[in-house]
Amino acid sequence: MNILIVGNGFDLSHYLPTKYDHFMDVMSAIEGKNTGGLPKNLEEMKIDEWLNLIDKTFQKREGMEQPPHQMNFDELFSKTRDPNFIEKTKEFYLTDSILFSAQDVIKAQYRLSLNCWYQYFKNHVEEIKTWIDFEQKIENVLTLVGKKIQEIENIETEEEIINYFNGTDNSKPKINNKNLNTLNFFHLTVKEHMSRVLSRDLRTGKPFKTTTGIFINIHKKFCNGANRSNGFSPSYFIDYLAEQLEDFIQLFNLYLETIIKNLKEKNQFIIKSESWLDPDKIYSFNYTNTYQRIHKNVEVDYLHGSSVEKQNIVLGVSDLSDESLEKIKAYGFTKYHQKLFKDTDYLFLDVFKIRISEHRRKMESFEREYDERYKKGVRSSIEMEGLLNLKITIWGHSLDYSDKDYILDLFSLNDDIDRNVRVTVYYFDKLAKFILLNNLLAILGKDKVEHWMKNKWLQFKPNPEIKFTEAIL
Repeated sequence: MNILIVGNGFDLSHYLPTKYDHFMDVMSAIEGKNTGGLPKNLEEMKIDEWLNLIDKTFQKREGMEQPPHQMNFDELFSKTRDPNFIEKTKEFYLTDSILFSAQDVIKAQYRLSLNCWYQYFKNHVEEIKTWIDFEQKIENVLTLVGKKIQEIENIETEEEIINYFNGTDNSKPKINNKNLNTLNFFHLTVKEHMSRVLSRDLRTGKPFKTTTGIFINIHKKFCNGANRSNGFSPSYFIDYLAEQLEDFIQLFNLYLETIIKNLKEKNQFIIKSESWLDPDKIYSFNYTNTYQRIHKNVEVDYLHGSSVEKQNIVLGVSDLSDESLEKIKAYGFTKYHQKLFKDTDYLFLDVFKIRISEHRRKMESFEREYDERYKKGVRSSIEMEGLLNLKITIWGHSLDYSDKDYILDLFSLNDDIDRNVRVTVYYFDKLAKFILLNNLLAILGKDKVEHWMKNKWLQFKPNPEIKFTEAIL
């Protein structure tokens, strides 16, 4: 059986703009589109309320001339940092029909302006180059949030919370500017005009020195009953971050649905390589159906969800890296929670793992119940029953630690015996091969990687060439 495992590099090999940079550059172009400006009171309504209001406005204008705010392919990619790639996209795909309507542009602008994750990622655009970097940034934010929430949760009075953020006559703020700036992307605090105590009499506890001015305080919407005197609620803040991340996912899905899904190829795409085997089954870490759409209709399991039939995209972290996050049950940010909640095709190679377990039990029973003379005659035939006969090709997946569990499962198929599982990993260039091997060594360890490569169970080969033939009629 031939199995193909695809990551984002597979789509990129077909010149589909699915890089993190591609998505963010288009969002930046939409955000910068002149549509007359957004209202100053954005925070007064929830995003769904704004979107409903925009829809009603456009419904009232039905039959009338629409505002000239639509954006075509060239406008959407006008801020691209990868112009050569986008030129290739235009060379091989029909892009004239790609259009964000005026209504979609305006709605996206509201969503981008109100989405704290987008605003945070936009501010770190030079640090985040790949979807792996993106996941790492989420993890960094969550780790900071977990630690600071734990500190704030232990504060008993509003005065102490104000001192935590602003300091007093005798102490500096308990949070540094870098961490505070990060949390401010997520609206944890607000600046308010207030009178506050700077110091108290050590004997009586009465205010000794007070001042009035603009100071930082916890946002009351993250307090129980929206009242600071009731105390800070970690779950309110975590739920808010999760909702915002889901809305960011919706923006990404809009990008996939409006642009990637509607790119129709001008040419026939043919995969050319001596090592290439047409797959019988695909396990996809992508959200797109590129192989089915361009090459052949094959059964696909979307391990991280898809935008194809139902939107169940998974974007998150591998696990909760800090005990404080477990304490506040921030599991909604993990891929495993999202996969279960969104009902993705998260089972990976399970049918083969079951066959291995059944065969192992049969071998153990055989070794236990029969004498050596009988074993010699039939052992080889029973061992043959355990062969899986799999040729597995990996194309465009980083083999990063974030997908460690999948990689461990894959390389457990030839465990105690050679079950005729052969893995080919395609690489883009020598640097990519270097990184792929590094990632495997970090997950599997030197001995296992050497064992697989020495036995030629694992091989690295250059990406197959994709031939772009004459135009489709």
